[in-house]
Amino acid sequence: MPDGRLVIIGRAARPFGVKGEIKITPYTETFEAFERSATLVFGDEARTIRSLRIHKGAVLVFVEGVSSPEQAQLLVGSLVKTSRENLPPKDEDEYYWFELIGLAVVTTSGEPLGDVTGLTETGANDVLHVESPRGEVLLPLIDEVVLEIDLEGGRMVVDPLEGLVPDA
Repeated sequence: MPDGRLVIIGRAARPFGVKGEIKITPYTETFEAFERSATLVFGDEARTIRSLRIHKGAVLVFVEGVSSPEQAQLLVGSLVKTSRENLPPKDEDEYYWFELIGLAVVTTSGEPLGDVTGLTETGANDVLHVESPRGEVLLPLIDEVVLEIDLEGGRMVVDPLEGLVPDA
């Protein structure tokens, strides 16, 4: 991988067919990261893509060194990664979830809430999971709550809606 910074984009689900094709469950909204990748990393092992196609919401790939269902089975369960440079471009006000995980969360008054540990897609808006000394805090990822995201500074400034943060 050219830049060495890898991002998880899916999981190897199962062999597909009799020639060693691998079905991947994507963790991405689009398939562009797969389509832009010449190499995918299964676990810790880089594999060159011979062919790739989209089938019923999954990604099917043939990779170098795998030519039977038995060989494909050895990769099942592996997290599938690609280089960050293969991710599709994003708009100025967009962020990848992996960029938000680990950010320190502080309120507009400077009170530390904790760190972002995950996100959930709800349909209406994404929800940030913040691990705080008071327990898990769930914050909607909306402009009224998340006022500033500073990736370089490693922090996010929020104005939580009343009742979202448990009392000390």
